Amino acid sequence: MFREFNLKEVTGKGQDKGIIIGYHWSVEAAEKVVVIIHGIGEYAGRYDRLANIFNEKNIAVLSMDLRGHGKSFGKRGHTAPRQEILKDIDDLIIYALEAYPGVPLILYGHSMGGNMVLDYRIRGLLANRPSAFVVTAPWVRLVKPLSKPLGLAALVLSKLGPSTTFESKIDSSVLGNPKSVGEYKKDPLVHGKISAETAQDGFTTARMLEEVKLQGDFNGKGKPILLIHGKEDKLCSIQGTRAIAKNDDAKLMTYLELEGIYHEVHNGGIDSDGTEVILRIRDFVASID
Repeated sequence: MFREFNLKEVTGKGQDKGIIIGYHWSVEAAEKVVVIIHGIGEYAGRYDRLANIFNEKNIAVLSMDLRGHGKSFGKRGHTAPRQEILKDIDDLIIYALEAYPGVPLILYGHSMGGNMVLDYRIRGLLANRPSAFVVTAPWVRLVKPLSKPLGLAALVLSKLGPSTTFESKIDSSVLGNPKSVGEYKKDPLVHGKISAETAQDGFTTARMLEEVKLQGDFNGKGKPILLIHGKEDKLCSIQGTRAIAKNDDAKLMTYLELEGIYHEVHNGGIDSDGTEVILRIRDFVASID
């Protein structure tokens, strides 16, 4: 079971102020600590099964509900500006380092969270602190790209009305095995929204990652990384992930393409509940010094 805690209080006006809620799956004498950044529309509590499997091998897990998600503050779907999100990840890493001093830390991101972790690896203030990275089904390219009018609208609104939201229309049937995904549509903490600024930040970061143009002063790219994408992903294109793998250091990159696995790789696919994927990730984490 996880324990919820107040990670930080953000000051501002209206919906731009409030508490970011953290989640802690603790273990005594932890050998590793994993920090998870979740995807669009979901929240950290959805990683409970994964975290419990990690806990079985003395791996502690920490996460948070991103701004605009779960129990954290903010307009639903507004997880921006990106520089503030990178600072939120700073705070979660600091919490983990203080909770588990001297224990190797692995930063793990899924989908939009994968986009953020790939970004953080280059531009994050504490990018040199993780001993390794895990990224699953990252938002680099979409299977169904935005139309030109919608893309233009997102660009304009990201400047004029950054918190304006669009419906992301995620179909829960393509996320993973129904038993592992659970009652996604009925979950009150799940939503189907993304703001213009959040979308623009994601697309801009994805393009710069793919073109190897993202620049930062706190490069964490000299650390091992596990990159995974399911071949049956109907949301984030495997082509974008292949580009990231191709452009990275082959000596540090472990890249897996998994047959029959959907977008939420940890939740499997039609013939898998995702347990074998979680165990592969756990084995990678356990191998990190």
